[in-house]
Amino acid sequence: MSEQKNNYSIGIDIGGTKMSAVLFDREKNEVIADYKLATPKDSLDKFLVMLYALIDPLIEKAKKEKLKINGIGAGVAGVVAAATAGNGKGHILISPNLPILNEAELGKILQEKYSLPVALDNDANCFLRAELALGAAKNYANAVGITLGTGIGGAISLNREIYQGLHGSAGEIGHMIVDVVNGTPMDLEDIYHDLTQGNAQAMAEEAYNGDKLAIKTYSEIGKHLGLTLASVVNLVDPEIIIIGGSVMSSSDLFLSEVKKYLKEAIISPKLKKIKVVPAKLEMAGAIGAALLRIAD
Repeated sequence: MSEQKNNYSIGIDIGGTKMSAVLFDREKNEVIADYKLATPKDSLDKFLVMLYALIDPLIEKAKKEKLKINGIGAGVAGVVAAATAGNGKGHILISPNLPILNEAELGKILQEKYSLPVALDNDANCFLRAELALGAAKNYANAVGITLGTGIGGAISLNREIYQGLHGSAGEIGHMIVDVVNGTPMDLEDIYHDLTQGNAQAMAEEAYNGDKLAIKTYSEIGKHLGLTLASVVNLVDPEIIIIGGSVMSSSDLFLSEVKKYLKEAIISPKLKKIKVVPAKLEMAGAIGAALLRIAD
């Protein structure tokens, strides 16, 4: 009988539009297999059916290849109770772009389903964790990560540790208030949704087809993103900013504006040349979830 290989985990990235999962070798830092599915938004029950359909093939592959899975890590778009190792108590406080998960005890649900330790964290935290370990921030200690997709996620690393805050909700850059319209406070994500009319991909296609309004819209996105990140830089003093998410496929429409307004609004002369780079890893969110401290 062949010996079972140890130290593997499953990492899941739950976004507002799609979910991805990896079977991950934690010793070699390698993805063994991956899987992607759309994120259901109808009900928690339908979501769980699809989530299990995402995980099950990876469980089966591990069994077939005699790989021992030590646990499951999940990154979720929203505010997640501070990550804890494998106690099954991880839960989602609020998920603005996926409200069916509000107050869902996903850690407990997954632990009971698969009889494995489970840890949860915010998806942007997982994104930055992976980029710190294996990607664009590998050689940096203090970094800011931001993800542009269905919504805008953010994360902060201090001395190579993800800063969670008291309740696990630190780093929500997308929810920083950046404007007031008709007396109503608007955060970065509100403005992003308004500018893209809830469909950044369609707006990008219009811009690439020469639509002047769409081109101007992406310029405005770059401006607001740059100014918001400048506030973060002035507050945190990081070495590097890593930007990821599906919208980065259209980065040529807005990244130069981000850098322009970022540089103009940073107060410290030493920080004006801060590195702003695209994410390096294709499935950073899922990899970062697989890297969570899943079991004690």
